[in-house]
Amino acid sequence: MAELKEEIEYSLPQPKSNWFTPTYEVYFQGKNLFYTILLAGYAFLVLYPILLLFINSFREGELGQDVGWGLTNWIEAFSHPSLLSALTNTLSITFTVQAISITISVVIAWIIARTDLPGRGWIEFSFWIVFFMPTLPLVQSWILLFDPYVGVVNQFFASIPFLSWIQFNIFSWEGIVWVHLVTGTIAVKVILLTPAFRNMDSSLEEASRVNGANMFTTFTKVIIPVLLPSILIVLILGIIRSLEAFEIEMILGGPEKIDVFSTQIYRMINDANPQHGAATALASVILTIMVPLIVLQQWITRRGGHATISGKFKTQKFQLGKFRWLVFSIMLIIVLIMTVIPLLSLLVGTFMSMYGFFNIDNAFTLANWNLILTRDTFLQALKNTLFLATLMAIISMLLYSITAYIIVRTKYVGRNLLDFIVWVPYTIPGIIISLGMLWLFLGTKVFQPLYGTIGILLVALIFTGITTGIQIIKSNLLQLGNELEEASSLSGASWWYTYRRIVLPNIAPAMIAVGIFCFSIATKSTASIVLLTTNDTMPLSILQLMYMLDGSYEASSVVGVIIMVLTIGVALIVRALGVNMTPK
Repeated sequence: MAELKEEIEYSLPQPKSNWFTPTYEVYFQGKNLFYTILLAGYAFLVLYPILLLFINSFREGELGQDVGWGLTNWIEAFSHPSLLSALTNTLSITFTVQAISITISVVIAWIIARTDLPGRGWIEFSFWIVFFMPTLPLVQSWILLFDPYVGVVNQFFASIPFLSWIQFNIFSWEGIVWVHLVTGTIAVKVILLTPAFRNMDSSLEEASRVNGANMFTTFTKVIIPVLLPSILIVLILGIIRSLEAFEIEMILGGPEKIDVFSTQIYRMINDANPQHGAATALASVILTIMVPLIVLQQWITRRGGHATISGKFKTQKFQLGKFRWLVFSIMLIIVLIMTVIPLLSLLVGTFMSMYGFFNIDNAFTLANWNLILTRDTFLQALKNTLFLATLMAIISMLLYSITAYIIVRTKYVGRNLLDFIVWVPYTIPGIIISLGMLWLFLGTKVFQPLYGTIGILLVALIFTGITTGIQIIKSNLLQLGNELEEASSLSGASWWYTYRRIVLPNIAPAMIAVGIFCFSIATKSTASIVLLTTNDTMPLSILQLMYMLDGSYEASSVVGVIIMVLTIGVALIVRALGVNMTPK
């Protein structure tokens, strides 16, 4: 009977194989269909706005005025009188900030991870605090300290006869570099480098010292070469972030006309006669400049041969000896400069009748708080911020966790492409994200009704936080065994049931951390939404930016303190959860 069945099946016409059948199965059958829809959604969200920028850079005419194609926008952008100075400022600030910060960060990371420094756990956490602190409030705090006319520090030196020549103008190229260093550039590098130093085998250092090398020689000849790949990756990421800088240059560079690429784009769009086309062409130039950096970072990341943990892994703290408390004092001063001093400065500014003037009658008042807390614009901005941040936290926890699960746990053929797509936003400057979304929602008729709503801000913020959020959950998934998931699958459970009942409970702390992280992003982000907000959708971060650009420092300091409370509270919650949020 079985033989007869085989003969009948053999005699029937066999379906012809073609390329479409396997393609359909791996992309559009069963759960793969859901994966493909998600991949297409990410590709549209991430790649389409970028594509629009390049396409529209050749479209002549402003938004809604399609008059043809040509090179007018590029000619206008490259002939702009401020372009050369913006390019020079961008490169010089980036090079200086990164050269200084990588040198300091490497030393600090080594001290925290490899020595017996007292309180190193709390010092490391202090750099996380700096990471979460919003940029604009910190910029304002340094203005109160180093304003050339009323800055507290400058006034102090002016009161001392033989030190009256000392003055530091925060509204300068040097001021921009200083604020970059103390508002996160060093902190982020320390956060990323410390795990690499902590995971290095201490036997390498011991072998160097046994052969008679001093600590400096060991550090420069052994430790740095071993960790050079990790250091280069952090440096390249730092260069990418420096090229994206916006808030600091916008506030501190304004009085002295110190523009960089991002602020030049902003000014072009917000000019009395907006130059959307030229701004789009300039944005395309920045993206082109970043491509080699992205390729280099990916190449270094995927290279092998620099592992520092072996089967005989050994870790031993270097004894600082008599320098132990001296080093601790230096580290404490650095932490105080980055956290306590600007926080106190910002808080004091909220109670000043005239920002920076301590010697006038009735110098301090509660009027600033009373005025701001009762303004309709503030109350609306606070409502927008809390709604936007809460919504983003909830959506990101679900969306990012599902994406990370597909990349790490499934055999979906498009998972590597998905992993690449969700990494791309980390390399896109915030102002370009904002401009790309502007073209998407205003230049595409089907999306035009969404402009002026919270939804467009939510999309831009999800774009902004997607890379770090997914990397956090990925790192946690990679640390978990998949035995329970395999058992669930063998028992006949669907992938969705397995995800809900097995995966989610195990990665819950990481998901909560991602939600908190995204809440922080939505609270403090400026560049990625600055071109998308309206009076009705303006959050606190943009409200503070507007106050600062108008010179209303008393009002902006109050808004800054409220933003600071929200974001630092996030860092404290993450600390309580004990979740490692360092991207892998």
